Amino acid sequence: MSLFDLINPFSYITPIHADDEPVESESAAVVASDVVEAEVEVIESVEASNADSESSDEEEEQEEEEEEEEEEEEEEEEEDPVDPKEAIVEACSETMSCKSLKHHYEECAARVENGSQESCAEEFLHFMHCVDHC
Repeated sequence: MSLFDLINPFSYITPIHADDEPVESESAAVVASDVVEAEVEVIESVEASNADSESSDEEEEQEEEEEEEEEEEEEEEEEDPVDPKEAIVEACSETMSCKSLKHHYEECAARVENGSQESCAEEFLHFMHCVDHC
């Protein structure tokens, strides 16, 4: 036996030549049976842990469902926030600088309701510009 055979982890594999018949050594059979036994042990341990985890998975799912229900209840209890822009626009439209522009816009809107063909876009934009700068 050479030094290489002692170091080589694949020493149970014998070199073959294309013309030789396949030969299986005893060490290869022993290693193969050890591998199979190890795989069986791993499979059994995985199956056992899966059985344990199935019951814990069910408990975790129930806990998650309860947490989701609590979150939904909290969300339902919270009121929708009120948009402050509407209050700001209303307050700003009553200021001296914007009051006249609001009056011009309302007069234009009244004319359009009475059948006028004009557009009140200019008056509306001036009024909104004033409110935005308020």
